[in-house]
Amino acid sequence: MRRFLVASLLALSLTACASAPGGGVAAAPPPVQAVKPGPQPAPLAELVARVDIAYDKFVLANGLTVLIHTDRKAPIVGVTTYYRVGSKHEPKGRTGFAHLFEHLMFGGSENVPNFDIPLEGAGSTPTNGSTSFDRTNYVETVPKGATDLALFMESDRMGHLLGAVSQDKLNKQRGVVQNEKRQGDNDSYGLVEYAIGEGLFPVGHPYRHATIGSMADLDAASLTDVRSWFTSNYAPNNVVLVLSGDIDSATARPMVEKWFGSIPRGPAVSKPAAGPVTLAAPLKKEMTDQVPQVRIYRVWSGPGMRDPDALPLDLGMRVLGGLASSRLDNALVRGKGVATSVSAFVYQFEDTSYLQAQMDIKPGIDRATAEAALDAEIAALLRDGPSDDELRRAATSAVSGQIFSLEQVGGFSGKGAQLAEGELYSGDPQQFKKDLATIAALTPAEVKAALQRWLSRPVFALAVTPGQRTEKGEAMGGWGDEALSPPPKPDAKKPAPKLATGPKRTMPPVAPVGDLDFPKLERATLSNGIPVVLARRSGKILLMGSAAALRGQKRTTTYSAARGAQLAYVQSVGVEVAPHNIQVNAIAQNFVENPTYFPPEVQANPRFQERLQREVPLGRLVGALEDAEFAAYLCGESANCFVGQVFPVCGGWVPR
Repeated sequence: MRRFLVASLLALSLTACASAPGGGVAAAPPPVQAVKPGPQPAPLAELVARVDIAYDKFVLANGLTVLIHTDRKAPIVGVTTYYRVGSKHEPKGRTGFAHLFEHLMFGGSENVPNFDIPLEGAGSTPTNGSTSFDRTNYVETVPKGATDLALFMESDRMGHLLGAVSQDKLNKQRGVVQNEKRQGDNDSYGLVEYAIGEGLFPVGHPYRHATIGSMADLDAASLTDVRSWFTSNYAPNNVVLVLSGDIDSATARPMVEKWFGSIPRGPAVSKPAAGPVTLAAPLKKEMTDQVPQVRIYRVWSGPGMRDPDALPLDLGMRVLGGLASSRLDNALVRGKGVATSVSAFVYQFEDTSYLQAQMDIKPGIDRATAEAALDAEIAALLRDGPSDDELRRAATSAVSGQIFSLEQVGGFSGKGAQLAEGELYSGDPQQFKKDLATIAALTPAEVKAALQRWLSRPVFALAVTPGQRTEKGEAMGGWGDEALSPPPKPDAKKPAPKLATGPKRTMPPVAPVGDLDFPKLERATLSNGIPVVLARRSGKILLMGSAAALRGQKRTTTYSAARGAQLAYVQSVGVEVAPHNIQVNAIAQNFVENPTYFPPEVQANPRFQERLQREVPLGRLVGALEDAEFAAYLCGESANCFVGQVFPVCGGWVPR
């Protein structure tokens, strides 16, 4: 689940840059003795102050909370429905039930035999659902003319489902979910999720058992259980509905009242007591599995999402192992060479979190040596905290990455999901604004203090080593006391009393969609003949892109000391340079509005100046960067091995 999402701001994606026929980079300029300090990146506080998702809110008499966000950039509407029920609400013997019910909700309701066909036929992309510990959600993004249809269908499965749920449907969806569990369990390291939950939390803790549940509990789910779960949890007063896109409140409210207004209020979902747990002592677990190499985990339970330490911990874990130039990457992969892959991150939930660092040990390296190096890096970060530069890069990555995801109006990470989660978890659809302001204002001392509070506690250390799998996934994921308490009996499939169905409801037609209004295209041509096409959208503040090495080449050239200062600045504004790729995740004004970040000899290039002056504003996106030394550094002595991006070795930015 994404937590920190911001307004709908287009991220400029950059397309591949092919080499000009017979071309290469320009001859290397004379050695550079010194580089003038580059401009400072734009303060994140100024950026996040510009971010907003305007919305209207109303609540129906039955308790349904509705949020409306208007975004006219395309004639589509995201329909996002969040139910305040997830796997943490499941009782003993019924693990996996929330996820099973998510599948049943797609199996058809009293007036909608199939949920996929009508929506996909109307052009919905995507039509999907998901279940977590904290909630269940359903998402569709439909053409504007299909909004009435989507609301009709969502209301039918909210208020008119049970009459269509048969034993046959339950059996089929139970089989689908169990097969999904088998597929996940059979993945490499597929049992780790179960082991982490068991290692961090005691039996009965709401976040201990897996959302997918256990095979025995799924087998035990009966039609009577299904009906009880629905009436206890799937009521409108436990739901947040968001409509985001080419719609407004005046249009939306009559439709919502028409389709949802008659659904009766139900009992409120009770919130179970849950929270982080501090282990009494460090805990270790060894697992063997059919995996390619040893993987080491260090995991702690952490605070819930509204705890003051949640955001500092998120950035601290990014510094540790969430950036391409993170502490763990630099020390263990590029430095000591004891690992082939490292990462550190926060799995954030409403009431707790997983604070997790992991490492794949390089074949041939002594495991004890590698583990000691991993623990030393964690200890060093707790002792010293992040530098100003590390924290700036982590915060820039967090902010700009979420700006990019909010280009969508719907889906699992779009503006609809952001508003819904703010309302569901905080009672404030614009909680994201407070979160972003906090991210922008965090100091290294605050991040260090949060890391020390939480990562100095006893750790759960898990190791997965190659070998024969000794644990059985079908027996894992449940309540945790299966060795002492017998599992529930399988569903006897006894006939349940027939339920009366509601009045017949007619599916509304799909209205036609008007003509699309595309932005005007601007065109330019680079000196090497590469065409540039720019589709401009005003008010966008993020520059995103990536560059991948071709033919598996790896950068081996050493960048000069004089260039080191320039590279440090480049990384500080959001460009991560890795052995095989470049990732750009930066604020556009740092690159576009102030071109002085370029090395002095590039600024002096006549073609660069000519375009900058002659083709403003398009010229600001077409810089002739012909720096052979930097190109060789990025490409491993191959002039054409990278696609054109912020540092395009073949002649200029190529915006899509």
